[in-house]
Amino acid sequence: MKFTCQRDSILNEIAKASEFTSSKSNLSIAANIFLETRGDSLVIKATDQKMGYCSKITVQTQEDGSTSIRCDKFLNVLRSLPNSQVTFCENDGQMDITNETGTISFNLRTMQEDFPQLIEVGDEFFRVSKQALCKIIDQTSFSVGTDESKYFMCGALLSHEDNCLVMVGTDGKRLSYIKEPVDTEIPQFDDVTIPLRFLSVIRSFKDTEGDFEVHIDKKIFMIRSNNAEYYTVLINAPFPSYKKVIPTNLEHFCKIRISEMDEALKRVSLFTDSKFKRVIFQIENDRILISTEESEMGMAKEEIRCEFAGTPFKCAMNFAFLQAPLKTMEGEFFSIWFNDPSRAFVIKPEPEREYLHVIMPMQLN
Repeated sequence: MKFTCQRDSILNEIAKASEFTSSKSNLSIAANIFLETRGDSLVIKATDQKMGYCSKITVQTQEDGSTSIRCDKFLNVLRSLPNSQVTFCENDGQMDITNETGTISFNLRTMQEDFPQLIEVGDEFFRVSKQALCKIIDQTSFSVGTDESKYFMCGALLSHEDNCLVMVGTDGKRLSYIKEPVDTEIPQFDDVTIPLRFLSVIRSFKDTEGDFEVHIDKKIFMIRSNNAEYYTVLINAPFPSYKKVIPTNLEHFCKIRISEMDEALKRVSLFTDSKFKRVIFQIENDRILISTEESEMGMAKEEIRCEFAGTPFKCAMNFAFLQAPLKTMEGEFFSIWFNDPSRAFVIKPEPEREYLHVIMPMQLN
């Protein structure tokens, strides 16, 4: 095979394809990408057996053919080249890569063994704006579990209700929920759990405005966007019954400025234990005292303003669990809702919007 194209046009696609390769797989081919020239198009494929990617770009083809090549090495070569026309020529297990003037050249080994087949689906796609899908990911992905022994929580639940997309993420100690209206009609689909890694891919691929085309079935979640389609195998395990976790009929709340809490947590957390990340909150009338426990390093405390008219109380919380939703929250203020400081807290934007976060308190001693 032999073709020529602008470096940036292929570099962008190979960088995306690299998200779907794996050097940890038992299959060495999973660390490779597949390249095939079809007329004046170059087809690029990648898969780690759980996720797959396929895109197409325009090239000037001198000779049709196909091969696979180690993705990370190929990507590093492309990044090192100046942005100009680059010629790629594969022959006898070698890929020659030459810049426009012929002053730079690389030679990479290729692999001719059969590349794994990517999963194909039918034409049952529906449109969702990139903004809406990325918003629900932003509001939930930080709460998704990473403990592989609890793999059923290593992804976010996606469902629909009243022509809204509902997404929930939880690791058993916190939970994030959002119900986002969409402009297009959503077809019926069963609740699915999308792996966290694929959620990160979707978020990183939001490079333009417009819509995603989405396919959902019992096993596969697939997206089409621009010249590419990519998918993941879904988590095949029941998602926790999250509705039972979200407290209702909460009586007490405390209103706080987002920026003041965020800055205070940044400073006070410098003296927290790196494993437990526990900070102590003492709330009374119009102030919150945020502090750490005294240790060999010392301690830190800071007082900020709030609006609170209930009985003074003291509680402990993982500061990272509170800080994460504050970074994605809209508006100037947020509120902490609760019935008992020893039970779950609900974090909401103020005024309320379509999302909330639940955080379990930590033991004080």
